[in-house]
Amino acid sequence: MDDADICVSSAQADQEAATTACLTTAERVAALYEAHRERIYRFLMGQGLESSNAQDLAQDVFIKLFVAMTKGTEIASEQAWLYGVASNLAVDYWRREGRPMWVELDSFPAMADGLQSKEPTPDVAAAHKDRLQRIAIAMARLPKEQRLGIHLRMQGLRYRDIAKVLGVSVSTTAEWLSLAVERLRSAANE
Repeated sequence: MDDADICVSSAQADQEAATTACLTTAERVAALYEAHRERIYRFLMGQGLESSNAQDLAQDVFIKLFVAMTKGTEIASEQAWLYGVASNLAVDYWRREGRPMWVELDSFPAMADGLQSKEPTPDVAAAHKDRLQRIAIAMARLPKEQRLGIHLRMQGLRYRDIAKVLGVSVSTTAEWLSLAVERLRSAANE
């Protein structure tokens, strides 16, 4: 094999590697889409967006992921990256709308009234409902960062991933979540 054959072979290998890398990126994004699309959609709904807008923004999140991965952007935690981009897109949406972002934690208050209690007595059901209402009120009174942190933790993100989304240190995230949980626990036990 002479130098010309080696160069041609090397060029073909580079082209095949590039094609495989593109397929790998597309396949990786497709797998992440299947794994996280519903959670990202629910997260955006939790940010106060209507269903159609949340669907559009969720799709935009994965398009941005594909573009970033295609450009070779280093993404340490895909899940944290997805939620960070979704959060930024929601904020941008509300800025474009010209009104402040309002996060409604109980998007369907009528549903809470219609829930059937599994408790055997009406007294226990009433106490449980009262406790949930106190927690909801306490949650609404939490600072924005703590509410978002609690919401992300409920989505299964770890502290370091939540810290990346919020743009703070892991220790600050732990402190905020600890304070939030303590406030919610206090409200629940009043």
